[in-house]
Amino acid sequence: MTKKLTKEELTKLVPEGCRLNWNEQQNRYYVFRSTYEYDPSIKRSREHRQQVGTVIDGVFRYSKSFLMEQQLRDYKERTEIKSKSASDKVCRTVAEEIIDTGQQAKVRYPLPYVFLVALLSSLSGQTNCTQIADYWKNNRSTLESLFNDFPKYDISHDTVRRLLMLVDPQQFQNFCRRLIKPLVHQFSSRIIAVDGQAIRASSTPELKSGKYILTFYDTDNGLCLCQHLIGEKENEITHAADMIEGLDLAGTVVTAGALSTQERFACTLVGHKADYCLAVKENHKKLYLDIQLAFLDRQEKRAIKTHRVELGHGRIENRTISVLPAQLLDKKHLNKWEGLDQGCLIKATTETIDKQTRRCSRLDRYFITSLSWDNKNIVEQCSRAVRRHWGIENDLHYVLDVDFYQDRTQCKNANYLQNRVLLNKLALAAIRRCQRREEEETGKNAVSVKRHMSEFTALTESLAVLPLFFA
Repeated sequence: MTKKLTKEELTKLVPEGCRLNWNEQQNRYYVFRSTYEYDPSIKRSREHRQQVGTVIDGVFRYSKSFLMEQQLRDYKERTEIKSKSASDKVCRTVAEEIIDTGQQAKVRYPLPYVFLVALLSSLSGQTNCTQIADYWKNNRSTLESLFNDFPKYDISHDTVRRLLMLVDPQQFQNFCRRLIKPLVHQFSSRIIAVDGQAIRASSTPELKSGKYILTFYDTDNGLCLCQHLIGEKENEITHAADMIEGLDLAGTVVTAGALSTQERFACTLVGHKADYCLAVKENHKKLYLDIQLAFLDRQEKRAIKTHRVELGHGRIENRTISVLPAQLLDKKHLNKWEGLDQGCLIKATTETIDKQTRRCSRLDRYFITSLSWDNKNIVEQCSRAVRRHWGIENDLHYVLDVDFYQDRTQCKNANYLQNRVLLNKLALAAIRRCQRREEEETGKNAVSVKRHMSEFTALTESLAVLPLFFA
């Protein structure tokens, strides 16, 4: 039987501030801490005990529950410190990149805090001005505890809208670029897709399909690198080449639709040490016909092919990629397109069978690329470039319209529209990074964007995402 210990012996064993109870049946001391909280219903304090550990045979041991609580508390404290540090960095980045044109003596809502809350709100899919204002109101007490100078009054949706209208989109784009920089992983031969998206709800009598935004999208990292609002009497032809300035595209493959297949665009890409894979249609009629003839030439035996069958969406798709050296083209074409003399011609054939009706259809598409014909993996590179281009539609435009309700954004102000769209893309980039981290840790497919959004409704969860921007 274990004997009882003296007071001096126990004092040396147990942590400071703890109390003990001797249990006769189990021959051990129970070590606990007491806290007292006033209960107005009984008009006196109630004691709350937390078990710390036990003393058995003169040896003190912490209880498992206490150790788990301690680890959880330490983890929460570390997470809060990281989140607070990341939040401060976001605010500093806003202050450095975005010029606040308001009179500082009259500023009631500092711009860094407005954009911080807008970003946190967007992570949960709440992107319109009313939702951002409500998010501010619902989480103001917590934000006040994190930031000593956080405004102690609610913000109106009109103020949020006015601030988003006043901020220069180029300055906001610079802010977004700084945030997404740590999220960019330098994959070998990244595919950058260039395409535009119309915001349907912003339509006017002059623009019946809505305002149009041209985007450079990193399909491997799931990031929007830059965007530009196309004016009423403009198209993407005049802007795609100019948007390359300031982007680090070295070693990437840039893909684009037929409208962006322009000589200046190709030349600028090669000048920035990037390769291109551009769709060719009848807007370049002579080039289009010459490429078709090259693949119809039965005497040409150098074509390399790859074949793939895909099932889904109620259909069977047979995809065939054929590649030929661009040297088959007339020299006048090779002289016009920078880098094409060492490049390739691509023919993508898709044969589709509807599983229900058994109807068959066939589509041939043609591309030019500066990817070297001498590369032993050229057909795989070309196949990946052609296929990954659709990532901008499936992984960006579709998600923005369905999950962020971007297609319903009604506005006439160009600044407001661009900043709202950029905010959506920044939030989506963070969610994509969370999905990738989840897949790396679990080895399973990540949960959907919608489910991540529901998690980020809680302020603590959305704050925990911010350190990703500064990893």
